[in-house]
Amino acid sequence: MPKKNPEETIPMQPKKTVSADQPADLKGSSGEQTIPTPKTRKSPKKKEIIEASAADMKIEENNLAVESEPAPAKRKRGGWIGLGILGMLLIIAAGAAIGYYSAINVRKAEEVNQRLIVATTQFELSLQNINNGDLDLAKKRLEYIIQVYPNYPRAADKLAQVLVSMAQTNQTTSNSSTVPVVEATKDTRGAAAIFTQAQQQLASQDWENLLTSVNSLRDLDPTYEAVKVDGMYYLALRNVGVLNIKKYGNMEKGIYQFAVAEQIAPIDSEADNWRKLAVMYIDGEANWGVNWQVAVNNFYQLYQTYPYLSDFNGVTSKQRYTEALEGLGDTYMSTFDYCGAVTQYGLSASLTSSESLSAKITLAQADCANPPATPTPTVNPNIATPETPVGS
Repeated sequence: MPKKNPEETIPMQPKKTVSADQPADLKGSSGEQTIPTPKTRKSPKKKEIIEASAADMKIEENNLAVESEPAPAKRKRGGWIGLGILGMLLIIAAGAAIGYYSAINVRKAEEVNQRLIVATTQFELSLQNINNGDLDLAKKRLEYIIQVYPNYPRAADKLAQVLVSMAQTNQTTSNSSTVPVVEATKDTRGAAAIFTQAQQQLASQDWENLLTSVNSLRDLDPTYEAVKVDGMYYLALRNVGVLNIKKYGNMEKGIYQFAVAEQIAPIDSEADNWRKLAVMYIDGEANWGVNWQVAVNNFYQLYQTYPYLSDFNGVTSKQRYTEALEGLGDTYMSTFDYCGAVTQYGLSASLTSSESLSAKITLAQADCANPPATPTPTVNPNIATPETPVGS
């Protein structure tokens, strides 16, 4: 077969007729009508792409929703924050309550301390009244002491002595007469000599003699070098007060001298500390045989700091603490707390030893190991009671 030219292999495009009413732009330049290139139809893949993109958008939205979903965590954090705030409020309220009750206890302790200082001052003044023969005034002071501080040591005994003395001398308030006092002529030369002597005693820190000299000078002429004399008087009172408590065991007298010194100027911390020790000692004595626990607490603190601090009888705080422990052990035995008694007796025995204390320890240990039957009160059958009347 003869070969065809390549041009012949090109298929001929079918001619399409164009109506005369078609637009002119479809006609070629030669006047022939050209056939426009048919537009390609949209592929269904575009719909698939749109659907796929919509699905992707939903997935992204879901992912964003998952990522941006901290609401439960925020609510959880909010709950913890609320609990924290509530806890802080409870802590603040508890702290306020503790501070309130602590302040009340401090105020009560300070009130007891002030009453004890007042009682001590009045006791010393009552002793001066007794020495001066003014028994009626001493009686009033002692009665006041018992009123403000009922357990004050020696107050009741001293009041009894005063009442006996008043009965013996027939001294009463109604028939007491006032003795006129003649004021002595002031001796300024004597005042000058006493003042010079007081200055020498101040320089040598002879406090006890300085107090005597100043008292004499004030009695002789209260206006003589008043400012300087008041300064010497304050120092003498302060230091003699310390000596009375620390050296001589005159607790009440030392407290009284501090109180008088404070009328001139505040006392320093060292003197105030000695006053607190004296108050603690006196309070322990006041509870002696009445409340052994208070006595033990007071003398334990004194024993820890000043074991050899003693009263005017020479009884040290160590000895007081030892005897108070034994007394507290006796109280435990009387209330059938045998094991508690063993503890108190043991503490006392660690500081001292005696046959009577050893016997108490042995008995308490036996009762603690094998407690005896607690005695029960018996009912007299002859005494009628609402539950079992006689004759029923």
